[in-house]
Amino acid sequence: MIIRLFCVLFLLMFQTIWASNPPWFPSLASFEHYNSGRSHVFPKAKFGGSFTEKNQVDILTSSHVYPSGYNMAYLDPQNVFIYGGGYGDEPGSIGAFVARVNPHTLEPIWYNQLINTSQNGEWDYPGSMGILKDGFIYVIYGYRLSKIDPETGATIKTLILPTGGGAQANTSYNGFNATPDGTLVMKSVYREAGCSIQGPNALLNCPDPTDVPPSILVSVNPHSMTVIDSITLPAPVAARPTIAKHDGRTYVYLVEANTLIRYQIKKGKFILDESWNPGTITLEGQTTATSFVVMDDWVVGQVNTLPSATALSVFAVNQSDASKQFSIQPFLGDPIPPLVAAAFSTAAKDGEPAISWAPASVSADPSSHLIYATDSLPGKIAAIRLTPKGLKIVWKANQTTTEFTALIGSKRKRVLVGTDIPGPEIPGNNLNDFVVWRNAKTGEEIARSPLLPAMTQGTMVQPYYFGEMFYEGQLGQLIKLKPHPL
Repeated sequence: MIIRLFCVLFLLMFQTIWASNPPWFPSLASFEHYNSGRSHVFPKAKFGGSFTEKNQVDILTSSHVYPSGYNMAYLDPQNVFIYGGGYGDEPGSIGAFVARVNPHTLEPIWYNQLINTSQNGEWDYPGSMGILKDGFIYVIYGYRLSKIDPETGATIKTLILPTGGGAQANTSYNGFNATPDGTLVMKSVYREAGCSIQGPNALLNCPDPTDVPPSILVSVNPHSMTVIDSITLPAPVAARPTIAKHDGRTYVYLVEANTLIRYQIKKGKFILDESWNPGTITLEGQTTATSFVVMDDWVVGQVNTLPSATALSVFAVNQSDASKQFSIQPFLGDPIPPLVAAAFSTAAKDGEPAISWAPASVSADPSSHLIYATDSLPGKIAAIRLTPKGLKIVWKANQTTTEFTALIGSKRKRVLVGTDIPGPEIPGNNLNDFVVWRNAKTGEEIARSPLLPAMTQGTMVQPYYFGEMFYEGQLGQLIKLKPHPL
């Protein structure tokens, strides 16, 4: 196969690049958050505009519909792939698909509908897609993991994953990660038994979303597509696993209700590290953390995945010594816009007014020691520096987003990219978004897109080659963004 042969040659030519981000394919983006530590730093992506001149953002919109597009991955600029279909609560999302996209026209070259949940009644919840160093596409959806041929789109093999105490129809593996040696790691989430609500709404609107079994943590050999190890976690775990190599060992970091845990993974086997115990990381009234990010000797993150009556905290926990911790509340006291306050007036626990909601994780740049946090209720974004003495706010700006942010550009000219919900619209129910490019060092806005249809919630503006980026609309629009100087 032509693409497979190209992949092998590409690997031989660019071993040094691959070595910097194992086990992912050596392209600009082959994993949803670039590396297994989920930094959101895409070092090969560039900003197409200027830091000193006014910029314009041109758009190209697909005529083909890619329902609730979630993430994209590339072998190279011409071999572009999209995964989506996991938001079963959105019109047209009938289950997971993966497609190869012509990057110039945005039309599909091939399209593989992996499952139809409108027919089988299974829970349709977002998984993810990635490309390992072997050049194959791996897609996780529901309780299935599929290996896809990038040239033809054919499904090579599908692995049925264990569902623990949950029925298959109510089980989803919300994404996956991988260790440096290529072992895939994934974790289950569940919809309450007897509930038929589709998509992420099931985690909020089923009669008792907490009435679910503990999550299952699984490791898989991607070459043989077989399960290596499977363990039951102490409780349900919503956030996706983060993986880091530290002091010669590989760890899988997971979020529990109010703390973090980690497992050493050795030849695919999980070993609980009982010596690493951060204790309670949340304050009274805060909700659980999102997936966190590895930054040097630290894991960093933010809390309030669900609406909270207590202001958000950003935290850092040392990988060597979990008792060494820092925390800061960057948006404490910031006012909530009246319309947002009214919409979330009973959204916190026990019907209290919510003042904070941060459904996406932080981004973190080891080169500058900056952590980028967001909170959609005050509508703020902040850069926070991790110092030897603690966390320090560097800048704050008005920006309302429910999506992940991406960091692109060189170390000296890093750019932070994310969505911005128009002022009158309510986060989570918005119909539109802008995309904003900021000088990551200062917070200065340097480019803004035209008004766009709302992005698939909880995704990311996808860095692409040539200074361009892709934007996935929740109703199926695929939009290419091209910032450039006027």
